[in-house]
This record gives sequence, C-alpha cells and structure tokens, in this order.
Amino acid sequence: MVRKESAGADLVIPLLALAFAAYFFWSIVDLVWEAKANGVVIGTVLVALVLVQLARIGLRVVRGEADLRTDPLWEPRDVLGKRIGMVLVTIAFIVLLQVLGLTLALFVAMAAGLWIMGVRKPARLLAISFGVAATAYLLFIVALDAGFPHGLIEKIFS
Repeated sequence: MVRKESAGADLVIPLLALAFAAYFFWSIVDLVWEAKANGVVIGTVLVALVLVQLARIGLRVVRGEADLRTDPLWEPRDVLGKRIGMVLVTIAFIVLLQVLGLTLALFVAMAAGLWIMGVRKPARLLAISFGVAATAYLLFIVALDAGFPHGLIEKIFS
C-alpha cells in the first residue's frame, strides 16, 4: 500500500495568511481612500493566492494523492521543542513590542530564538541580536520613521 502525502501541514501557512488578510482588511477601514484602495488590492491578491493554494491542496486530496494528516508539523520529534519554542518567542515578541518598543523587543526575541536554535556562544548570540536590532532601528525608526512602538531605546536616541 502506497502511503498518501501528508498535506494537512501545508494548510497552516495559508490559513494564517487568510487570518492576516482578514486583520489587514479590518485595520484599513479608517484609512483615507487612497490607502484603503491600496490595502484592498494587496489584501485581495493575498486572499487570491491563498485560495489557489487551498485549491491545489484540495485537488490533491480529491485525487487521492494526499490526505489532511499533519505529520510533518510534529516530526521529527527531536525538533518539536524548538518549533514550539519559536512559536512562543514569536508570541512574546508581538506582546512585548508594545511594552519594550521595536529595538529592545527584537533584540530579546532574536537572542531567545538563537538560543533555542542552539547558539550558545554569548558573543555570537549578542552580536547577531544586536546587529539585527540595530539594523531594524536604523531602517524603521531613523530612516523610515515607521509607526513601530517606541520603547526605552527609541526614547534614549530620539
């Protein structure tokens, strides 16, 4: 008996993208019409791409080439802890972004993520985290003046 391909895990990113698109449409409601029009175009393209991916997966399931098992998400078991850890770091980053600001939250999240992935040399871990956070600060806060939350670092250097 030939085992069918596990396609259930392939649904995770499209479903998250669909949720993001819904949030995106909700968040542009109060914008001026030009920005709203651009947002609708971008969101519509994202939804269309998600629907194409869902159709591709659906066709494979209907043809009997795949099923909706999610084995690839849980295997190999030895990296499952790292995957869960990275999801938790991502959630913590999103929550801490409002409290710590972009630069410090990104530094902490990068350091935690690198540690979870196995980087144990303090100099390397700190250098990479600092480099990413400093680059984000220079690009998004200094150069683009993007609307990211400002925390201690942004207030010190403003």
